[in-house]
Amino acid sequence: MATRPGAGQSAAGEYRRRLRSWRTASRRRFLRGLPAVLLLAGALDWWIARHTPGAPLYGHAAALAVLLAWTGTFATPQHVRAWRSGAEGERRTSRTLRPLSRRGAVILHDRAIGRSANLDHIAVGRWGIAYIDTKNWQAKGARVVLSRDGATLWYGTYAQNRTVSTVHWEVRQMTAALRRQLDDLQLDIQPIIAVQGAPVGRRGILTFDGIVIVEAPRLARHLRRRRRILTPDQITRLGTAAERAFPPKT
Repeated sequence: MATRPGAGQSAAGEYRRRLRSWRTASRRRFLRGLPAVLLLAGALDWWIARHTPGAPLYGHAAALAVLLAWTGTFATPQHVRAWRSGAEGERRTSRTLRPLSRRGAVILHDRAIGRSANLDHIAVGRWGIAYIDTKNWQAKGARVVLSRDGATLWYGTYAQNRTVSTVHWEVRQMTAALRRQLDDLQLDIQPIIAVQGAPVGRRGILTFDGIVIVEAPRLARHLRRRRRILTPDQITRLGTAAERAFPPKT
């Protein structure tokens, strides 16, 4: 079965929406602030020229520094860029999953659940059904590890309690939606976090609170190694039900 297109579309759309909104607000701020900044730069240039005669370049340099510092405040903020990064991560994960579809798996991307949430990837194959949440974690030197007592999942210095809770919520919603269509199949959705970028544990994979956290390049191999629990007919039924229950996110 072919892999359905659409990985990262909703994140990319949200990035474009937020970028447009931020640019509109930035233009207003630029036009409102420009007279005051030019006045400040001019006054600084004049003051330095008056107190350091014979070195007019000092004043020009200071005025230019003021202008550059001000325009630097208009760089696209991280909370906007994060959506583009998320979309890129989801697209990379979709490429990792693509070979599975050639082996009979059903792969769905960017599916709606609830009023505003989305499911990054659903993979239905001989292993059953897996829900895969992609995290594009690219901070230099940061690793994904468990705390010494095994009670907390960390990405660098950031505890991932909220991420774990969200994945569990999404799996519960998926289970409820699919059971309404397939009450004769036992559903055991496997929650997975696929990490793009950051190393995971010591071996590229670890388990926390029932969730498998794996380096994304290892994801397809992890699924292929799981024991067979579905027949081809069951894969088709479950894949069709998932596609019907979770429409593409718009």
